[in-house]
Amino acid sequence: MRPLIGISPDGDAPADAPTEAEYRVRMNYADAIRTAGGCPVILPWHLEDVDEMVDRCDGILVSGGTPGVLSKDGRTVFESALIRAALDRRKPVLGICNGMQLLGQTLGAQFVENIAAAIPDAQDHIPLSVPSETAHGVTLTPGSRLQRLAGTDEARVNSLHRQAIAGTGRFTVAALASDGVIEAIEADGHPFALGTQWHPEYRLTALDHAILTAFVKACCANGPSKNRRCR
Repeated sequence: MRPLIGISPDGDAPADAPTEAEYRVRMNYADAIRTAGGCPVILPWHLEDVDEMVDRCDGILVSGGTPGVLSKDGRTVFESALIRAALDRRKPVLGICNGMQLLGQTLGAQFVENIAAAIPDAQDHIPLSVPSETAHGVTLTPGSRLQRLAGTDEARVNSLHRQAIAGTGRFTVAALASDGVIEAIEADGHPFALGTQWHPEYRLTALDHAILTAFVKACCANGPSKNRRCR
């Protein structure tokens, strides 16, 4: 059996049509997890079910949101609880874009709402509306999990964000952009809790594939269902 990996979605609830509220998540999140050997499931924003969701899942992927738009309160509260529950249970966590920012804040980082306002010489972190190609380079921290996966100290990544994190906390900075923006973090003392500011689910590079494969393998090793094996 493949490891069961929960993915948090975005959502929308029109004020004039509350019965038409819906969850949304790009298909490539689920496709990327499935291709890497996992069984993806979408997790609704039911705060009272967080503990059971994390207990049943072998790993948690916290997805990105709309670039430059603050996540909805209901989503943020749910995803923050999801991350805390997964960290407490030492379940593998992969935070992507918004997911990395929430993982960082959970571990003590500061939230940067507008990169351009906070960093005068910041590069454009949304050079394309769809990150169908790499956008800029990052420097990988020697000895980090990410650097070991890449096998090099430099990598190219896509980019689709106006927000970021800053400061220090219970994490190691695993990648930096040339303008100083934190591009990846790893939780200290955790088997696998990785956040990337870029979107590996687009699978543009060998590093993207390696991240997804390593995450799914960690879910196999650390999930509650010991009879599950990576393909």
